[in-house]
Amino acid sequence: MRSHLRHFFKKLITIFLLETTSVSWLERFRSALGVVLGLLAIMGLGLLLASYGNASPWIVASMGATAFLLFVLPSSPMAQPWAVIGGSCVSALIGVACTQFVHELPLLIPLSVGLAILAMFTLRCLHAPAAALALLIPLGGMVDFHFVLFPVMGNAVLLVLCAVIYNSLTGKPYPQRPKVILDSSPLQKRNRKIEDQEISAVLERYNQVLDISKDDLANLISQVEHGAYQKKLQGMLCKNIMTTEVLYVGMDSPLDQAWNLLRKRHVKALPVIDGAKRVLGIITLEDFLKSAAVDFHQTFGQRIRGFMRTAVPGLNSLPNAVGQVMSKPVRVISEDRNMLDLAEIFCGDGHHHIPVINDNRQLVGMITQSDFVKAIDQSIDIR
Repeated sequence: MRSHLRHFFKKLITIFLLETTSVSWLERFRSALGVVLGLLAIMGLGLLLASYGNASPWIVASMGATAFLLFVLPSSPMAQPWAVIGGSCVSALIGVACTQFVHELPLLIPLSVGLAILAMFTLRCLHAPAAALALLIPLGGMVDFHFVLFPVMGNAVLLVLCAVIYNSLTGKPYPQRPKVILDSSPLQKRNRKIEDQEISAVLERYNQVLDISKDDLANLISQVEHGAYQKKLQGMLCKNIMTTEVLYVGMDSPLDQAWNLLRKRHVKALPVIDGAKRVLGIITLEDFLKSAAVDFHQTFGQRIRGFMRTAVPGLNSLPNAVGQVMSKPVRVISEDRNMLDLAEIFCGDGHHHIPVINDNRQLVGMITQSDFVKAIDQSIDIR
């Protein structure tokens, strides 16, 4: 019994002490300081007006919650200028109107708050603290429509201006603007449009208000997908995607033999190995053409036949040996290297075929650009 109680209280403490946010302390201080400065600005305006004999309240209580949204959650749809100003004003207007025409308090307060929420939905200016205005005004018996202009509108406008200045200066873009992909290709624009349509369809089925903009939601989804994709790719090694049945030739192999392998087996490159299967070089179609001293107005077949008849001073006694025309040194990669390491080789260095070696530097496979692209394509199963 004691162990169950101990477990229960331990779990209860864990729930209450659970960290609900992962933002840095610098961001926490930035947010708190913004709230302080914003509310100080409102109080300063109130004191200024009071000095001219204005007896209106300096600040309405809901501005504390509004400041929270503006400086802690500046990307929230409820913190955008129209939501803050429009939501506050329309809720205050409905609250004053209901207070004038409905005199039963048990009915007045629910009706005022409900109509304010409905109006904010209709005008697309949902602002949670504004609903508090629709409750506070009937409680305070406010029946003067001037109350809507000041302090409500005055407080809201000044707080928004403070948020624009402070958030922008501290690296938090405010207000939020739709993200536009500059210099994007037609394919990127089409993909972005498809993503927006998919998110809109999901939100429509979800049918609840989310306190996050569609752009931010799309950005979060993209980052999660990218992280999962990277994690999956990091687990893929070169030996998982390489072709193991590799055609190869030796240094002393005749050129006609290499040419027949390239032509009949429809490959574009052959690793050149020594007796221990260590990679010494690579021979490609391009190597044949570079070394063929022929007229390029000839047909391709004439060039090759002319090349086969040409004795090239080489590395050994065979005049037409592979070792005389192969490319060297050749770029290789270990079978235990991550597949992502191939991206720089293929994209940056312009290689098309990469021999794969084992710990003994022996040839064990070959990876082409097609193999690399195919592996990436097969790994994308997130969407």
